[in-house]
Amino acid sequence: MRGKIGVVAGVALVALVTGVTGAGAAGRPDFAAQAQSAGLTRAQGAELQAEVDRDLAALGGVQVAANKITTADGATVLYPLPGEKYAHELGDGLDGNAVTTAADACPYYNFCGFPGAKYTGKRWTKSNCGVYNEIPDGWNSGGSWINNQSHHFTSSMFNKKHYHVFTTDPAPSNDAYGDWGPVWYVMNNC
Repeated sequence: MRGKIGVVAGVALVALVTGVTGAGAAGRPDFAAQAQSAGLTRAQGAELQAEVDRDLAALGGVQVAANKITTADGATVLYPLPGEKYAHELGDGLDGNAVTTAADACPYYNFCGFPGAKYTGKRWTKSNCGVYNEIPDGWNSGGSWINNQSHHFTSSMFNKKHYHVFTTDPAPSNDAYGDWGPVWYVMNNC
């Protein structure tokens, strides 16, 4: 009996030390296979994962796909694949460098923000109403946004002290050359 327990304990220890659990760091799923099936090399997958990990550390939340997280405050962040300009869902058949991908960048009933002009870079999406959602770290200037909520709803932007900075035009509205510099939070007015 003691021999069997020793063998089982030894196998469990080897699995724990070598990471044969099918999960990544901190017990979360390993999205490397999903990144590879999307056509990424191992190095590109690691680059994408490093960016996801940085935002998870800053915003909190959970990773739900190789290129997508849900933040602790209910927003989502979708990342462009390495070498692509525009964020899009894996397996959606869209070209991450096509302007048409940018045109369809923000799902209906949402406000979306982008760190780059013309809807480039990661896509930060929020749909909850009356909640201050913090924008991702590093959005200190430039950028763009799309207000694609139900018709006639607006979104308001606030600074670090929650003072009003700007309110969008009613949906649908957008700004391909916005300025995230003074903005820390966005709230949907719906």
